Amino acid sequence: MADDALPQALDQSSTRLAAIAPTGGMEPSGGDWNTAAFTPPAESSLGNVTVYLHAFRRHWLLSVGIGLAAATMAGAAVFLLVGNKYAATAVLRIDMQEKSVLGEPVTVTDRDRFEIFKNTQKELMLNRLVLMAALRKSEVANIPTVKEQQLYGGEVDWLQKRLSVNFPGKAEVMTVDMALPDAKEATILVNAVVDSYLNDVVNAERELKRQRLIKIDNACAEKETQIRANRNDLKEMTKNFGTSAEPETITHKQRLMIEELGILRTELLRSQFEAGKLEGDLAAQKALLKALDSSDSTGEELDAMINADPIARQLSIELNVKTMERLYLVAAAAKGAKNKYLERYDRDLKVLQEQFDAKKKELAKQLAESGRTRKRGPIEAEILKLQMALEVGKGQRDELAKKVQIMRDEVNKFGGSTVDIEMLRTGLRSAEATLTDLNREREKMRIELQSTPRITLVEKAEEPPMPSNRVNRIAMTVLATLAALCCPAVLIVLLDVQARRINTADEVAKGLRLPVIGSMPLIPSRVIRQLGSPSKRYHSWHMRLTESVDGITARILHRAEIDQTRVIMVSSAIGGEGKTTLATQLAMSLARTGRTVVLVDFDLRRPSFNELFGVPLEPGVSELLRRQTTTLDIVHADVAENLSVVAAGRWDRRTLASLSNGCAASLFQQLRESYEFVVIDTSPLLPVADARFVSQHVDAVVLSVLRDISQAPKIQAACDILAAFGVRSVEAVVTGDNAGAYGRHEAYESTISS
Repeated sequence: MADDALPQALDQSSTRLAAIAPTGGMEPSGGDWNTAAFTPPAESSLGNVTVYLHAFRRHWLLSVGIGLAAATMAGAAVFLLVGNKYAATAVLRIDMQEKSVLGEPVTVTDRDRFEIFKNTQKELMLNRLVLMAALRKSEVANIPTVKEQQLYGGEVDWLQKRLSVNFPGKAEVMTVDMALPDAKEATILVNAVVDSYLNDVVNAERELKRQRLIKIDNACAEKETQIRANRNDLKEMTKNFGTSAEPETITHKQRLMIEELGILRTELLRSQFEAGKLEGDLAAQKALLKALDSSDSTGEELDAMINADPIARQLSIELNVKTMERLYLVAAAAKGAKNKYLERYDRDLKVLQEQFDAKKKELAKQLAESGRTRKRGPIEAEILKLQMALEVGKGQRDELAKKVQIMRDEVNKFGGSTVDIEMLRTGLRSAEATLTDLNREREKMRIELQSTPRITLVEKAEEPPMPSNRVNRIAMTVLATLAALCCPAVLIVLLDVQARRINTADEVAKGLRLPVIGSMPLIPSRVIRQLGSPSKRYHSWHMRLTESVDGITARILHRAEIDQTRVIMVSSAIGGEGKTTLATQLAMSLARTGRTVVLVDFDLRRPSFNELFGVPLEPGVSELLRRQTTTLDIVHADVAENLSVVAAGRWDRRTLASLSNGCAASLFQQLRESYEFVVIDTSPLLPVADARFVSQHVDAVVLSVLRDISQAPKIQAACDILAAFGVRSVEAVVTGDNAGAYGRHEAYESTISS
């Protein structure tokens, strides 16, 4: 039944009609066609695992291909770059304390000091001088790697970075490691560094101790010679004092004379101090007397003397009276007479002032002379007293100085040799004490040199038979391979998820809240060209497509009986989402039910019906909108049973202007009157405005959603546009989910084909 109705032209359709789209359809619960307004969709969660699985399903072949190529290159690169490393290790023992030669037990008292000692030895092992000494060895200088580093002058830094010195655990062991691609080179370098460290640091310290021991031996010999000479000198000097010149007697006499001389020196110093004090007091009194001669009398004393003198008092009174009279004259006299009398008063005031100043000066001189005479007496008496005391003190000082000189001469005469004897004895005691310390240090040094070294070589580095990084190299290679294998897939999946492509019909119905009226299977391009073939395989595909479309048609027919939905626009958000295939299949399915159907190609910019159905491109819709033809001229009747087709015509800018001005209304009105159903294939909603103008004249809009291609944000934008243009019913058909296809099951296929 369905096979007979399918036109031969569909078998020869272009490959772009085969881009039908993914996602099996499902009808929304309730399934109300007349949706009054489109509800904004809820945001789909990117945390949903199935979203990422669908993204990987779409691109698994690309992800695996790129991942395998990247994994191969990354694994090979890491394996080659890491390379084999052979680690050579030398082991040294570092004792916590010096070992005793006598076998005495050593107690551990300070672990912090031992840690400091170990860290010091580590730094000495890595010291540049030690490394330079190792690099100067002939067997090291001939190593190719070292020669290469010498070209850049960084062989010491290179060796310092690659040499590893460690102390495993808390043991008294130090390990020296180096890992290089060449096992022999690593062994030679480690042994050279250890030898340089032992020679330049460990053995050098013992050599310093030997040199110190030699110096101590020489110092001991010198001190012994000095002590013998001092003893001989002391023996000779004591003989000169005879039998009474015993050391104790000489010392006692010398001490008494020295004590007496000390007492006299003390008295002399006291006498000198007293004389100096008297001289200072005398100078102070003389300065006071001199200051008295130059001092003036005070103002109070002078005022009292002026008041006591009748002449001075009379001059002061007259001066004050004249001054008051002058002031009165200035205030009361007429201007002409004022100048005449002012000159006379000024002369009188000047004369009185000169007389008063002269008298005041005379009285001041008298006052000063009387004051000095009164104060000089006590000061002069004190000066006389001090002069007499000073003469007595100087006499005592001179007497004591003579006694001190006499006693000094006696001490020098008696004890010149005794002082030398005492000095010899003191020097002898100091030399003997120094010799004792030197002998003690010498014995300690000899014991240290005989003890076992604190740092000893336990095991020299041996050429390692196997790479030390074999496990790490394999692990790094595996990790790099896995990372390179997964990274492209992760990036591709993340990029795809960001686009929010439609994976299932549930995402349209629940995520976008857009009613889904059915689904269509995704038919490969190579299959759709052969749908008319008698082959069982192609027959099965044909039945699955037909039954899916018939299910959608049944839904449309049911809704048409309720609300007279007759003009149906089929569109999509963007191009390539299977809208033309959906519109064609819907029109043919409606025609198979016996209804008269006209299929209008309103995709004016990219028409396809002329090739699909073999009808002329023009005249068509574009010519009708430009009023260049009539409706009857553009309808191609009986393309299939009950199916007529209207081609798009040749589009230009005038066509869009006519469409926007509402010229298509008459076309839809005539088609509505002539056919039971009008199916319109329009351009996508988002790229151009054509479909938006057409949507104002239709009863319902069916959006073609292509699984794995259509994107939720763009579908949302298309629905918003339709809502803005007043479309009362928007439904969706999801193409691509074959799981629910009716004709897929063998039991039903046999029934359908019978």
